[in-house]
Amino acid sequence: MPRIITGTGSYLPELVITNNDLLKYVENFDERKAGCSLDDWYQKRYGVKSRRWSAPWESTGDLAVHASRNAIADAGLVPEDIELIVMATATSDHVAPHSVSKVQAELGISAVFHQLQDACPGFMNALVIADSLMANLGYKKALVIAAEEMTHIINKRDFRMAGLFADGAGAVVLEDLPVPQEFGFEAFYLGSNGAAGKALRVPAGGTAMPLTLERIATGDHYLISDFRDVYPFAVQTTARCITEVLKRAGLTIADVDYVIPHHASANIIEDGIGQAGIRPDQVLMVIDHTGNTSSASVPTALDEFARAGHFKEGDRILLLALGGGMAWGSTVFRWCSKDTIAAARKTGS
Repeated sequence: MPRIITGTGSYLPELVITNNDLLKYVENFDERKAGCSLDDWYQKRYGVKSRRWSAPWESTGDLAVHASRNAIADAGLVPEDIELIVMATATSDHVAPHSVSKVQAELGISAVFHQLQDACPGFMNALVIADSLMANLGYKKALVIAAEEMTHIINKRDFRMAGLFADGAGAVVLEDLPVPQEFGFEAFYLGSNGAAGKALRVPAGGTAMPLTLERIATGDHYLISDFRDVYPFAVQTTARCITEVLKRAGLTIADVDYVIPHHASANIIEDGIGQAGIRPDQVLMVIDHTGNTSSASVPTALDEFARAGHFKEGDRILLLALGGGMAWGSTVFRWCSKDTIAAARKTGS
């Protein structure tokens, strides 16, 4: 029985921060040296015009709850229908309990849950794990979430980090339904390289370097990105995620209708898809108004375009994500319409 996406959901905090708003925060941008305004710099390199920041009282778990409710409602289900929750985040509410605990409690359900301590590729990893658990343990309806509050681990005085990263959450509902075999996931591809992991790091806060007042004072609790190392990795890996998953699915680029990449930055995406031969009009992004929300970037974009009615029955959509770890993943699936889903539920009932 095919496993399909029956619902999508997302949530972006209410506070909108424009590029010009960041002038109040950043301290190390030199307009004369850059040869352009801060707004121009962000738009040319990152493709970002604005982003969302969480309110002081909002946690990652709060964002995830909103996105989850939206996804479940979009699927035409109620929370009690969900049997499994798999969530990915690099910015959990607590070391324990995890953010996913809050999601389950707020939804008021008893679904089995798992949380991955994962950054940019987290949604892809969560999808694969949910798919595997459904296949092996018999769950029929699963909620897959990626949620991040990146503003809690970036130095807002650093213009490179403050302009790129932001907050948000996305979710999908996976369901086993008696739809035609051509729908659903056609292939997955995952990879990782731990030796390169230091290119994106938060030095302090774990057991290797416990958080102290001295380390907070020196900013060791903030995310560090070695952009010169990250850029070539991201470009090459974007292309690899596309070519490898298509190979596993027995498909070619001509068979793909849309690509939704992780929103690392516009220049990385453009160069990566160019290497893979993907046309710009096939690429769907929302980075201009969301920034890089790490693991949440792919599901938030998927939800935005799905709700806009962008996908039609049978469209092939390729999702890919890469980053912190360093790790990467991609999948290809065929879109199933709400009418086909409704008919399958009647058949299966």
